[in-house]
Amino acid sequence: MSQHRVRKTANVPLVVDLDGTLIHSDLLWESILLFIKSYFFQAWRLPFWLLLGKAGFKEKMASSVELDPEALPYDRVLLADLARQQAQGRLIVLATGAQRRFADLIAAHLGLFGHVLATEGGVNLTSHHKARQLTAVYGARGFDYIGNASVDIAVWNASNDAFSVTRKPFRLASGWRTRSAGTPRGGWAVPLLKAMRPRQWLKNLLVFVPMLAGHALNLDTLVQSLVAFAAFSLCASSAYLLNDALDAPDDRRHPVKCLRPIAAGSLPLSVAMLASPLLALAALLLCALFDPLLLLVVAIYFASTLAYSMLLKRLLMVDIVTLAMLYTLRILGGGAATHIEPSFWLLAFSFFIFLSLALLKRYSELFNLERQGKQKTRGRSYSTSDKIPIGIMGINSGFIALLVFMLYFNSQNILVLYARPYLLLGIVPLLVFWLGRLWTLSFRGEVNEDPVLYVSKDRTSLAIIAACLALAVGASL
Repeated sequence: MSQHRVRKTANVPLVVDLDGTLIHSDLLWESILLFIKSYFFQAWRLPFWLLLGKAGFKEKMASSVELDPEALPYDRVLLADLARQQAQGRLIVLATGAQRRFADLIAAHLGLFGHVLATEGGVNLTSHHKARQLTAVYGARGFDYIGNASVDIAVWNASNDAFSVTRKPFRLASGWRTRSAGTPRGGWAVPLLKAMRPRQWLKNLLVFVPMLAGHALNLDTLVQSLVAFAAFSLCASSAYLLNDALDAPDDRRHPVKCLRPIAAGSLPLSVAMLASPLLALAALLLCALFDPLLLLVVAIYFASTLAYSMLLKRLLMVDIVTLAMLYTLRILGGGAATHIEPSFWLLAFSFFIFLSLALLKRYSELFNLERQGKQKTRGRSYSTSDKIPIGIMGINSGFIALLVFMLYFNSQNILVLYARPYLLLGIVPLLVFWLGRLWTLSFRGEVNEDPVLYVSKDRTSLAIIAACLALAVGASL
């Protein structure tokens, strides 16, 4: 415990709660998401299991999924303090509303607890139920208790000394306040915004491509494109929340992804799973009010992201092709909002250039995995032996996109849209340099796992993009 060390009262056990206290998460939500991820087409059973009551629902979930106690976001500060006190001879007790099977798994994994009390036999071990059971076992005020929420007030009132992992203390019936323990929990507003990944909204700038490519630079098309940008951003954030919630157990083993708010436990799973459908609904309502065609494209995009999160991301190469198509759907969304039909050349170029970037993303992941001495990705169908073919396909895809661009230069569209089309030829060597440099750096391990964000921070890439835009503007004047 960070600010106040738990009082080492002789013969007084130290009782600690699990959900939200010992772990930065809730085992019920963890098990629900494990069930959805493993048995998506049986998710219809969940509402019926709720009719069994909370304890019965917990029992059903515990018997349906395999929880990995290593893949939980533990409060390391609290764990270290509990271990010190156990080593000094104090009895450490786990008393939790989680189901008995899960509680025993975690207790066996940590090896800290001399006694475990948990939900079983239809009794949900929380609040007054927990207070009565602890009093029956250890006597009136015969234990100290560490909790995290108002539901623990009944237990604190029955305890000898009261501790909470919250930033603000709880006032108890005796007039005393709880003292701080472990890592103080913060609010969820900032972690929610971070989990929505607003930096990833850069990808949604693709909705402006039809407006720019069609030279329709006016206020109406700008507003229409902005609506599409907002809809795709809301939809993308919804997908990121769902994806991160489903991937949390795998992300916690990743050296970088473990810092994501859901994986780290700073954003509660319940908040993420409420925010995700609300954001998607807001995006669809915005499109419905604006344009039915945009609604259709965004609905397809949202359905594709759901399929990706639930299934497609675990299928070899299907995940990469899906990512490339999701990029192209953004361009189609911009076209739907502005009613500017993207040309075949634009769609072909965008698919292959984004296929190259999706392959680069996978290549970077495999490169880092190999550098860590591991062989297989968690939650994916790749191993480090796939690195070479992934790289070959990625380089080839990038230069196929360049070939499409050069063929476009020889099409009739070019004469209609550009006064000086020959200036577009200057874009070709710039793109060759950019793609060659990006892939060479990735082979050195210098490109992070999201090439789009890497490009947004790379000065050389930004300078090349600016030069290409300048040539395109000059060709159109």
